Amino acid sequence: MRKFLFLILFLIFNLGFAQIQIEKPGEVVVTWTETTINPCPPGIFGKGPCEFISLMEFIQRVWNFILYLAPFLLTALIIIGGFWFLLITFKPEARDIGWRYIKNAVVGYVVLLVISGVFTLIRFIFGGPSF
Repeated sequence: MRKFLFLILFLIFNLGFAQIQIEKPGEVVVTWTETTINPCPPGIFGKGPCEFISLMEFIQRVWNFILYLAPFLLTALIIIGGFWFLLITFKPEARDIGWRYIKNAVVGYVVLLVISGVFTLIRFIFGGPSF
C-alpha cells in the first residue's frame, strides 16, 4: 500500500511540474576573450613553471620528509606496543608482540638517525651542498 501511495504522489508531483509553461525562452550569449596559457606544468616543490629540481635536491626533500614523520611514527608504535602490554592478562603472548613493536620502533628510529648522521658527515667531508 505504501508503494502504491508513493507512486501516486510521485506521478502527481511530476505531472504538476510538467504542466508549467515557460513564458520566455532562455538566452545564450557567447563572447570572445583572450587568455594567455602556459604550456609548461606548474613548478614542482616550489619552483616556477618549467623549472624542475635536481635529483639530489629531490632525494634531500624526500629524506627530510621521512625525518619529519619519524618521531610521530615512533610515538605511535610505542603506544601500540603499550596497548599490547595491557593485554597481557587476556593473552600471554601479547607481551612478546608488544615488546617487538617497541623494540622495532626504537631500533628503526636509531638506524634512521645513524644513516642521517653518516650522510651529513659524508656531505661535510666532501664539501657537498648544504640544505
